[in-house]
Amino acid sequence: MKNWNNNKDLEELEEESFWELNTKTVTFFLCMLTLIVGVITGLSFYDGIQVKKQERVAVYIEEINDLLRRSEQYSDSIKDRLENGNASTFSMYDEQEFRAIMTAAGQLDAPTGWEEHKEAAAELISARYMFFYHYFHGLRLGEKELENNSSRLNTLENKEKEVLLSSFESSGIPFRETEEGKITFSIKTY
Repeated sequence: MKNWNNNKDLEELEEESFWELNTKTVTFFLCMLTLIVGVITGLSFYDGIQVKKQERVAVYIEEINDLLRRSEQYSDSIKDRLENGNASTFSMYDEQEFRAIMTAAGQLDAPTGWEEHKEAAAELISARYMFFYHYFHGLRLGEKELENNSSRLNTLENKEKEVLLSSFESSGIPFRETEEGKITFSIKTY
């Protein structure tokens, strides 16, 4: 009987020791769990910050693209009318609107890393405004001046596009340029 009790006691001891937890092991696993949760939380915050930066860039590009497109409409209209010999009439409202476009481009808040693009876009819009201003106020543009203005505008347009592409690259935003020259980009969102 003593033997049977000893076996039973031994089994109970083994069973109890199986369920006992070593405090060092528990501490180790809790520390590892805390570390894993901390790393995942840190990566989530970092990713959230990156998403916010990319969203800010997308808003900036949308705003500056609108200003560039509106200023281009004025300068293209003048070029077309001068090249085809058509008389063009613009109102004071058009001049005020174009001036507002130029002012808005200068006051636009560029995201970090996009300041150079803002400067290139503002310079292009200013050059288009000066072209418009000379035409609107009746300053005669001879063929040579028209060529110089067109050449300068083309140079500034190419510069703006190059700076735009380099800004995309430095920001880590994937982009694609189509055969027609249209640029598309994608950003992360939640």
